[in-house]
Amino acid sequence: MPTIEDVARAAGVSRSTVSLVLNKSPLVRETTKRRVEEAIAELNYVPNNNARGLSSRITNALGVLFMQDFMPSMGQVTYDNDQHVGLCSFNISNGIMNGLIGTRYGVIMERFCSVNAPDELPRMIQEKRVDGVFVVGHPYSEAFLQNLRETGIPFVMVGVGSYEEGIDSIYADPFEGTLIAVRELLRTGHRRICLMNCSAMLLSHERRLQAYRMALEESGLPFDESWNICAKKNNGRSAYEVFCQFWEAGNRPDAIVAANGQSASGIMSFLYRQGVCIPDDLSIIAYEDSSICGYATPALTAVNIRKEELGFEAAKCLIDRIRHPDKPVTTFVAEPYLVRRESVRER
Repeated sequence: MPTIEDVARAAGVSRSTVSLVLNKSPLVRETTKRRVEEAIAELNYVPNNNARGLSSRITNALGVLFMQDFMPSMGQVTYDNDQHVGLCSFNISNGIMNGLIGTRYGVIMERFCSVNAPDELPRMIQEKRVDGVFVVGHPYSEAFLQNLRETGIPFVMVGVGSYEEGIDSIYADPFEGTLIAVRELLRTGHRRICLMNCSAMLLSHERRLQAYRMALEESGLPFDESWNICAKKNNGRSAYEVFCQFWEAGNRPDAIVAANGQSASGIMSFLYRQGVCIPDDLSIIAYEDSSICGYATPALTAVNIRKEELGFEAAKCLIDRIRHPDKPVTTFVAEPYLVRRESVRER
């Protein structure tokens, strides 16, 4: 029997577009609708009306969609420093759970990579298993957002730098947090500060760089583009490798701002092998405080971006959007603060 994927392939559209046509959505252009209907007729595709009937009802479930830059296979999962620890998304999801206490809603969680499939939508949305969606983190494609809009399902963006014009956005601004970190290092007498930035494919990369440059220039220090180091992936091994290249090129910072705890731990591992003592020889601050920062030796000074609060506010926002579809767009920015530990020393 032909499937909805066969119809999508024959019509040259996404599965979600076929679903919209089957549900007689007015959002589909007439030319696209005819192409899908022709593919349905040619393949003799028969929709599963029982499944569609079930999925059209209110589910009392909300989707927590974790955006990924790649989807590892089970064989790739280890507990070494090459893994994405996912603590940011985990902490945000804890806040979402707290925000749903006392409501009728449960959650369904799914990981999704729109980088690999920019025109596709996650299964929880295709199968109409949820009444609304939290889009946690990034990256995501423009096509993904457009397709999500076309479904008509309520959704909210939540995460670091997860702001989209005209969409409910609950986020931490990496500009503010990075500014706090660099200014703290300047205040404590550091003058050779480098930035271990996240991947350039992530939305927060440019905001971190802007804050780093602004803080240096307002203190009269020169900005050197080569001291904005970019890890290819958000893990310790990638940070280790790119910082090794930076160090071997003869660069000797007296302080580092790292994009997160796992990046900081990768740098600390490299410096340990060089005999560099933290904080006696070099100070380090991590953006996005987490349990990694508290467990590190020495414990990492970090910027707390209130991840649990982001999740809590996102839960309130999404429920309000479901109840009041026409309400004005909500934008909430969490205010970061510095947690001083042992990894920074006065110079």
